Amino acid sequence: MVLVNTDFISGKTIETISLVSGARRLDFTGVNDGGVYHAVADMVERAKSFNADGIINIKYSLSEHYAFVAGTAVRFI
Repeated sequence: MVLVNTDFISGKTIETISLVSGARRLDFTGVNDGGVYHAVADMVERAKSFNADGIINIKYSLSEHYAFVAGTAVRFI
């Protein structure tokens, strides 16, 4: 699975499949609980359910209590 925050993947022709996202509540108790990692993992699992080869245009958003990621699932053609 290729993950990029650009709108292309060098050397690949892509077909757009769907918007995919992931979100996790953060537990700021002084220790990083891996919320961003788990939000990305959720997004990747959704993309895999579409048989995607990658995710482009990934955007990250953090608030005081949540990590949110979104991108566009794509297939190589």
